[in-house]
Amino acid sequence: MDMFITWETLAIFGSLVTVNFTIVEFVKELPLLRLLKTKYLSWLIALGLIVATNLALKSFVTTDILLYAISAIFISTSGNGIANFNSDKKDKIVK
Repeated sequence: MDMFITWETLAIFGSLVTVNFTIVEFVKELPLLRLLKTKYLSWLIALGLIVATNLALKSFVTTDILLYAISAIFISTSGNGIANFNSDKKDKIVK
C-alpha cells in the first residue's frame, strides 16, 4: 500500500465520513474556524472533500453541485452523530 488514503477511497461514503470527522476534529479549534458552528464547518469540509474527490477522479459535473451539497449534509451529520454519541457516553459516565 503506497498511500493510506486515495481518491478512490474517498469516493466511498464511509471513508468520506471518517475523513471528514477526523479533519473537523483536528481543525475546529483553530482561531478563525472557531467562529463557525461545528456542524456548518463539518458540512463545508464535506463539500470540499466531495468536490475535490470528483475533480481528482475526473467525474466532476457542474450540474451536480446541488447533489454534492446534499450529499455533504449526509456525510456531515453522520460524522456529527459519531461525535454526539461519544459525548453522550462521556456525560452518562460522569454523572
